[in-house]
Amino acid sequence: MKNKEKIIILITGVVCGIIIAGLFVFIFSASKNEEVKQEQGTTQAASKNKKEIANLKLQLQGAEDALQNAKTGKNNQNVADLETLAQSLFKVYYNYDQSKTTNSERQKEVSDWATPGVSQKLFPLSADKGTSDYGTIQSQLNSIQVYAQPQAGTNITAFIDCDYTASAGDLKSNVPHYIFEVTYDVSAKKITAVTELGKVGK
Repeated sequence: MKNKEKIIILITGVVCGIIIAGLFVFIFSASKNEEVKQEQGTTQAASKNKKEIANLKLQLQGAEDALQNAKTGKNNQNVADLETLAQSLFKVYYNYDQSKTTNSERQKEVSDWATPGVSQKLFPLSADKGTSDYGTIQSQLNSIQVYAQPQAGTNITAFIDCDYTASAGDLKSNVPHYIFEVTYDVSAKKITAVTELGKVGK
């Protein structure tokens, strides 16, 4: 009888050991799969970001090449007009001191250069009520490059490459190569669309 009990206890111990080992392998495997998924997600996000930056750089290079090959005469004058308006518009956009001007005033200032839709998008009136815990918000345009593409119908599209400095109180940040895409209507002689594309590189 004692031998039977020993055998039963031994078998029970072996079965329990197998079950515990199986659970350990299952948990370890699930944890490993989760780590792999997280690593894959991080890798995919980084890869997507690199592709977006590379795409922006290619678009800028294409626009610069197109500008170098721009036609002379009337089209060339339209490109020159676009460059002048874009530079004026983004100087108002980036040369900003919250304590000295409002977005309502800035909308009026650019009314001859951009449509109401563009001015309202760049200078929302709701932002005048915004505050910062760090102090007065300011920004300054350091440089701007306009890369116009060939005219298509009555429109010219261009990439705007801005380097600027933003500050709030004692905090300051320099931002190079922040890109916008603008559309200029040569008939209306106004910028009719502005799309923020983001920063190229670090």
